[in-house]
Order: sequence, then C-alpha cells, then structure tokens
Amino acid sequence: MKQIALTAAATITAWLMAGCGSYPAPNGRLADSQASVRAAQEVGAQNNPQAALHLKLAQEQIDQAKALINDGDNKRAEFVLLRAESDAELAVALAREATARAEAQQALDELKALKSGDKR
Repeated sequence: MKQIALTAAATITAWLMAGCGSYPAPNGRLADSQASVRAAQEVGAQNNPQAALHLKLAQEQIDQAKALINDGDNKRAEFVLLRAESDAELAVALAREATARAEAQQALDELKALKSGDKR
C-alpha cells in the first residue's frame, strides 16, 4: 500500500512538473511588445512626461520578461509582456493626444491672430 502511494505521488509530481515546464516561450508576445515600444518611441512618447513614464515601464517589463523566459517561467513572462504591451500602447495614445492638443492650440492661436487682424 505504501509503495502504491509513493508511486502515485511520484506520478502526480512528474505530471505537475511537466505541466509547468511545457508552457511555450512567448516569443510572439515579446515581438509584439517590442514593436509597441518602438511605435511609442516613433511618435515621441519620450517627449511627454506621462507617456515617457509608461514607455519606461514597458521597457522595464520587457527586460523583466526576458529574465523570466531565461529562468523558464514562460507563463509569468507572457503576463508581464501583456502589461508591457499595454503600457507601450498607452504611451502611444498619450503622445498622440499631446500632439493633437498642441496642434489644436496652434490652430486656435492662428485663428485669434487672423480675427484680431480683421479688426484693425
């Protein structure tokens, strides 16, 4: 009876270890996250304080995920990469919003200048 219990425990342990180790490396998610960071950089996220913060977070999370992948913790790495991609996409949105606001303000200033020129 004792031998059956030990065999069952060994089988369960082996099954659990195989299940944990068989999660594939999130290479596609890593590429997607890195592409989102590049997109944020291209729209100038580093020039807006809020966007720059999220860009930095995304870069740090990618580094953390790479370390997790190297340690074999692929499942956790995938979740970290999801956060990284979200932060990078938020950085893109914030940078684009800042650009749109600046352009709108410039248009308003030009309109005011035109209107004040008509009254002379």
